[in-house]
Amino acid sequence: MKRTKGDKTRARVIEGAIRALCATGVIGTTTRQIAAESDVHLATLHYHFDSKSALLLAVLEALIEEMTLTLREEVRGSSNLDECIAQVIRAAWRWVIRTKMLQIIQYELTLYALRNGAQWLAERQYDAYVELYREFLITVAKESNELSPADCRAVARFMLAGVDGLILQDLAKPSQARSKRGIEALIRSAQIYARSIMARRKESGHARSLP
Repeated sequence: MKRTKGDKTRARVIEGAIRALCATGVIGTTTRQIAAESDVHLATLHYHFDSKSALLLAVLEALIEEMTLTLREEVRGSSNLDECIAQVIRAAWRWVIRTKMLQIIQYELTLYALRNGAQWLAERQYDAYVELYREFLITVAKESNELSPADCRAVARFMLAGVDGLILQDLAKPSQARSKRGIEALIRSAQIYARSIMARRKESGHARSLP
């Protein structure tokens, strides 16, 4: 679908906001700075975004969409759940390595939201990534009927928690070798966790079938 002039201006403001946030952080960045970085008048910025919070939400949604598109391109054709878990975590980590400054911005956005009474913004970010991971798992799990949608969400949360922890560790004290070991350990742990859920489902089903 062809974008209108307004759509293009809105996208330019979001791109300018990302550059400004990378330079000065969420707290230090003003809408005036973002307007200057975007090469638009401040009034134009406020026409498209009535508040800084609205603009930050748009930035967050743009970052989530970019990662979503990237992972959907890189994660495909998994033949089983173990392979799917490995593909998703490795693809997510490749994205992290390529976008370290954006990871910092997203953590700042989360803290900004929590400190300014906008917990919904933090929840929206978290839920979006859980749903993305879950989407991949469901595609494989529904064919084998080994995990329910709720089970897939639980595994997705486990995977996301592990990736988040490794991101913070890498940002604080970078080590490519240690991060690689951590990613492989997380993959194995997530696979074991998924299998434990499958085993409980089988045991539960067997117990219900007994006379």
